[in-house]
Amino acid sequence: MTDYFYDTTGRITACRNEAYLDSWQYDAAANLLDRRQGETAQAGAGSVVPFNRITSYRGLHYRYDEYGRVVEKRGRNGTQHYRWDAEHRLTEVAVIRGSTVRRYGYVYDAPGRRVEKHELDAEGKPYNRTTFLWDGMRLAQECRLGRSSSLYIYSDQGSHEPLARVDRAAPGEADEVLYYHTDVNGAPEEMTDGGGNIVWEAGYQVWGNLTHEKETRPVQQNLRFQGQYLDRETGLHYNLYRFYDPDIGKFISGDPIGLKGGINLYQYAPNPLSWIDPLGLSKRCDYLGRTPGKKSKTGRDVIERMRAEDKVRGYGSRTIFKDSKGQWHPLSEADMSHKTDAVTWWNNTGRYLGPKSKAVRDWMKNPENYYLDHYSINRSQGAKLGQVYLPPVE
Repeated sequence: MTDYFYDTTGRITACRNEAYLDSWQYDAAANLLDRRQGETAQAGAGSVVPFNRITSYRGLHYRYDEYGRVVEKRGRNGTQHYRWDAEHRLTEVAVIRGSTVRRYGYVYDAPGRRVEKHELDAEGKPYNRTTFLWDGMRLAQECRLGRSSSLYIYSDQGSHEPLARVDRAAPGEADEVLYYHTDVNGAPEEMTDGGGNIVWEAGYQVWGNLTHEKETRPVQQNLRFQGQYLDRETGLHYNLYRFYDPDIGKFISGDPIGLKGGINLYQYAPNPLSWIDPLGLSKRCDYLGRTPGKKSKTGRDVIERMRAEDKVRGYGSRTIFKDSKGQWHPLSEADMSHKTDAVTWWNNTGRYLGPKSKAVRDWMKNPENYYLDHYSINRSQGAKLGQVYLPPVE
């Protein structure tokens, strides 16, 4: 059993179980301070993180460029240097441990999804490639050159919570299905084979680092928080539009959608146990359960209502919709947006009904509570209010 302790804003201040004990302090912008709960600041250490950029935390030291991107991380285990492109995408990492230097490269497609990672030899030539295929903004498959590939299946349409992984072996050999067992926030805790035998298990610290990891045979399970993929060479989690550092519970570059994602451009979430950010753009609370997708019954009802209002036109691949700013876009770029933002409704009403209760889910599934908006507008609506989801009232 794990005990969690919170402050009045819903941020986790301490965590305790038989294998793990830790506590945290924050500044007013929800940045982790370099001291634990109850400790006082050392001489020269302030109670504010300038520009929300952590430069020192528990033996780790960070350096940023003029764009606010981390370019160097130093710690007991070595130094990492980061190189970025003009689109603020991480393209190369040099990992230095003692006299050993290893370099890794990352390749992206036009929408910004990572499609390849590889190691670089002394001449800068790539080898040991892993390629990635995508289904929209969800990882669908990874292929390791000269080795097996893995196909990912998720628990629901529009969800980033993994359900199963299909490992495709060499020609002539049978594929194997492995099943995920996840925590309440969708992070994998166990994988089992078809016979129910555990082949992988792990435990997490609050911000995503592992307390332990055990394999009964090599399966290399790299999924972490929803939408995150662990790069074992760096310890960073690839989070689609950004990279997340579980050592500090923050992203290592600013939010691509700017202040629409909130005043702290590096924040992941005030409570990673119940919030998720599968795209690295904005936060979402899992107290409410999943938002229905456009293809769900709720979504279809919303589309037909907006069609009657002349805010949806066309059919099939030619369908377009009008966003909240009066601009027309392809339906593929639409998100389901709440008329009353979810954080306000939860704090005023939902938290008294219970997380994922029938009444909460009925509200989430009611088409009258939604309209279609462009994803660039919708994905920050809750965060930009400056509110956090308050804990349920027991």
